Amino acid sequence: MVMASGTRKEHNGNSRGARYVRVMMGLLMAAVAAAAPLWLNSDTLSDYTRKAAIFSARLQTPAAQPAQGLVSKEAEETAPPEGEVVEPVATTAEEATTAAPTTTTTTTAPTQPPEGRKPISEVQLGSTKLKSGNVSVKNGTSYSIDIDKVLKEKPDCKIKLNAGYQVLIMHTHTTECYAEDSSGSYDPNYSPRTTDKSQSVIALGDVIADKLEAAGIRTLHATTVHDYPQYNGSYDRALETISGYLEQHPSIEMVIDVHRDAMTQDDGTKLKPTAVINGKKAAQVMIITGCDADGTLYFPEWRKNLRMAMQLQKKVADNYSGLMRPLYFAPFRYNMHMTPNSLLLEFGTDANTLEEALYSAELVGTQLAELLKGYEV
Repeated sequence: MVMASGTRKEHNGNSRGARYVRVMMGLLMAAVAAAAPLWLNSDTLSDYTRKAAIFSARLQTPAAQPAQGLVSKEAEETAPPEGEVVEPVATTAEEATTAAPTTTTTTTAPTQPPEGRKPISEVQLGSTKLKSGNVSVKNGTSYSIDIDKVLKEKPDCKIKLNAGYQVLIMHTHTTECYAEDSSGSYDPNYSPRTTDKSQSVIALGDVIADKLEAAGIRTLHATTVHDYPQYNGSYDRALETISGYLEQHPSIEMVIDVHRDAMTQDDGTKLKPTAVINGKKAAQVMIITGCDADGTLYFPEWRKNLRMAMQLQKKVADNYSGLMRPLYFAPFRYNMHMTPNSLLLEFGTDANTLEEALYSAELVGTQLAELLKGYEV
């Protein structure tokens, strides 16, 4: 049995007022969608949906402060002192949403670790029953998915090269980092969390941003820390950051939330999902996209997010065999409602090295840039 060690926490808005707002906004959006052929074209409908999402976010969270951390990569914001922070433990089902692998191939069996350390097992997480070509999907929802049909549907994405900012990269769990070494074992007292931006997932965001910028896709990278000193409420704080960006830069077409995963077996063995690409080890990557099963999450355009997720999954899987874990289709929102192309990307686990994760970010960034250039207008 594979157990997730608590890397995801959905923005739930558990108050009665927040639930009321989501339900009412969902009903309003349904009415707008139904009436759209009569008084809206596709462009104005998308604009309306975006503004409604920002408005809904404002009703559910405190007022954002766009000036803090809402700048391009050159600028720095005030952060906690560099160093390790304690790895939080999942306390709810929403926090522990890692998709357990359907097919696992052990590439390096764990050896007996030195005294005081625990083993790491290098694995390749493979295909699922729900598969078409190189695209595999782990479906954690009640919806059925026709992969081929979804792939034929064009994402709602309009990229303008060398124009306004098109992509926002951010990190809900900003302090997530990687293994302390590549020894094949780990110190159970080591915390894979740090406020050192050169060692955390922020470093991966820099790599992806560089690839997009080099392709003429203007990209903002928010390094705002959302999970330290307090972990609970990370998604609420991330929503404030996203809302601030979209208000300042309405040209943004995509929000990418970059994370790293964590998987630990019952005996304490950590799984290290790894692929070899062009003779070099890379951390396997998982795309997560969500949905709104009962209309209470205010996520009316989740099908559009699924289209973009499928396109990126196929693009990377077709070019780099074994790099992609199955796409995880989850029954949560993860702030993806803010744009129809928002995605959550998991690069490796806390058993992978930073070098492996950075290499994966380079590969995914290259393919993402090519994919987005295909939606140039």
